[in-house]
Amino acid sequence: MIADRLERGAFYREFIKEIAAGRVHNAYLIVSEDELAGRIMLELVAKALLSDNFRDAESLKLFAEGTHPDLHVYNRDKKITVSDAENIITEAHKSGWASERRLFVIDNAEKAGVDVQNKLLKIMEEPPAGVVLIFRAKHEGALLETVRSRVKLMRLPAATDADVEAELKESGVPASVAGVAARLAGGNYALATAYAEEEGLEEDYSAVFSMLAECRKTKDMAPYVYGGLFTTERLPRILDFAELILRDVMAEISGADVRRYTYNRDAEIEKIGAGFTPGGLAMAILAVNNARRMAEVNISADTIGEKLLFDILEAKYKWRKS
Repeated sequence: MIADRLERGAFYREFIKEIAAGRVHNAYLIVSEDELAGRIMLELVAKALLSDNFRDAESLKLFAEGTHPDLHVYNRDKKITVSDAENIITEAHKSGWASERRLFVIDNAEKAGVDVQNKLLKIMEEPPAGVVLIFRAKHEGALLETVRSRVKLMRLPAATDADVEAELKESGVPASVAGVAARLAGGNYALATAYAEEEGLEEDYSAVFSMLAECRKTKDMAPYVYGGLFTTERLPRILDFAELILRDVMAEISGADVRRYTYNRDAEIEKIGAGFTPGGLAMAILAVNNARRMAEVNISADTIGEKLLFDILEAKYKWRKS
């Protein structure tokens, strides 16, 4: 599971070495675009700190039961207030109950207002003995520089596609869907899970491949434009798939050593790329982004589909290889 993979990672092992050597910081900032992985890492870090690196059996038991009295979590609802920050300061100066340390977690830290962050600086600058603050954020840009300069930054690396795919399979997602979702998510467990739960994911993925491979002339467009592929509900996903596929075609014909998004589709990638130049593909990808802008102004989905396919064909033939 995700926790097992995070525990085996070099990132977490280095953290464990630090606390085993007594190098515990008074404030940590866990950063990950993947909200699911970030929260699991937060739990692992809190568990290690509260149990004195897993030596305190009673703390481990309380943590597992979700009843540890020295673990205080704030801002799960993304609505932390100055009053909450003042409460943290008050509680931080009290004695612990079951552990040598008291942990104060500020979840969704990027949502904390400037006034809240400034209030928390008080205990970051003069931390009471045994008190550790743990911030978790999707990105650190919204945090004050004065806060960022006082934390130990723990930026989680993205998972590999293989790890995400394996996680989805372990949770019961069919292999074909897991492969697609993992690559679309770019190493993000939470996003991959959301993709995998979408109805018709694999069918739409295959349909976009077919559309790009078989639509060679304007007369080929109608079955795709008016055959139910371009609907208001499906359009965002269709455009995402089209862009990712075209990016992989670009990587293939240019020989670029970059991350690939598609799964088990080498022959189709080659077929789509036939006749395209890098310049033509750049224009085709631009056409996808133009289609997204059209969707923002309530143009009908089939009109957007027709314009998209026409622009892709034009890009291919206007920039045709000589």
